[in-house]
Amino acid sequence: MLQTSIPSVEIRSPSFELSGDAASGASFQCPRVTSDYSQIPMREVDKLLGPLRWVILLIRLKISWSPAVIAGEFWRVLTNIGTQREIFRLLRLRPLDQVAQDKPGLAFKYVVPDYLARRFSVSERAACFLHHYRRIHAALSENALRQILKDNVVLHNISHGSNHFTLTIGSPEHIGRLEGELSVDLRVNGKSVFNLSFIIVPGWVLKSDADEILLITRLQGAFGSRPQIELVRRAFHEFSPRKLLLSVVQGFADAFGIGELQAVCATNQRCYEKKYSASLKRGYDDFFTNVGMIKTAAGFYSSPIPIKTKPLASIKGRNRSRARKSRAMRQQIQLASAEFLLGAAQRSTYSSTGAVDQPSIEGAGESRLRPVAFREEDYNPSP
Repeated sequence: MLQTSIPSVEIRSPSFELSGDAASGASFQCPRVTSDYSQIPMREVDKLLGPLRWVILLIRLKISWSPAVIAGEFWRVLTNIGTQREIFRLLRLRPLDQVAQDKPGLAFKYVVPDYLARRFSVSERAACFLHHYRRIHAALSENALRQILKDNVVLHNISHGSNHFTLTIGSPEHIGRLEGELSVDLRVNGKSVFNLSFIIVPGWVLKSDADEILLITRLQGAFGSRPQIELVRRAFHEFSPRKLLLSVVQGFADAFGIGELQAVCATNQRCYEKKYSASLKRGYDDFFTNVGMIKTAAGFYSSPIPIKTKPLASIKGRNRSRARKSRAMRQQIQLASAEFLLGAAQRSTYSSTGAVDQPSIEGAGESRLRPVAFREEDYNPSP
């Protein structure tokens, strides 16, 4: 059983009650994203017929007003009409249909160049989108999935003195909506400080033998958050808040039985521009290398889950004590995240209020996780 050595820090999981009252996240800038597809109501779009409807949605999903860009996206839809129909069928399932009504451009994200990461083909982007939503739809209960996709759901509340730290999961903020399909936020006293976006993808897309991979597509901090980052470092004995978010997604992978983690490198990141190359290299390449991930021939950083850490015996002096405390906290966060998601996967445990009843859990540090089962060949959404 895990024995945490930080008695002054209290972690409280919300008894698996999914609610959407987390504070709204800060905006993370991406200079190449300019559209607002979420603002056009589906009822207005439904008045349009055939290809005209597609054109309007693609314009709302634009990365520029260039007629050539819009025509290119429309052409990619027409040349992948079978895939488009498959996506439409998937998004008719509850509660995905409700999410698609709020964000009608969701069905067309895969045609946007550099969706998720640079250098993916249209077919690879579509495969990632379909695999991810089939996976989470098959695994999570309808109410849990609805709240995760429509709100920011609180995973943990962490208190340290007068300061409050919150880890949430939900759909990416508008500014990062093309950089992943789920997002984990670290908030300090209500302010969003760091954001990690990810998606579950088939292994073949990343040239891996694994059946599926959890792919990190975005890992960025909010501007003006230096004071909050210092609070995180003191409370968690952790130099980089990014590691806390990495623990959350490893917990997600544990719950889903995903054994491999990959992450984009700086030059594959969707918002990469040469003028930001130095900061992106520090935030992506240097960070993933330092935590022990290896760069693949395909240009992504890869590691089995859990990520292997340096032996404590190799760390000298006071740094060893700090490393022991930070690792205990990260392990606790990883296990709590996995258990939360496993609780949300129990379709038969909903109360009349829509809250997930907490399953019987004893010994928070023991290895008792039974991954959510899924076989894609058995998943056949109804037309």
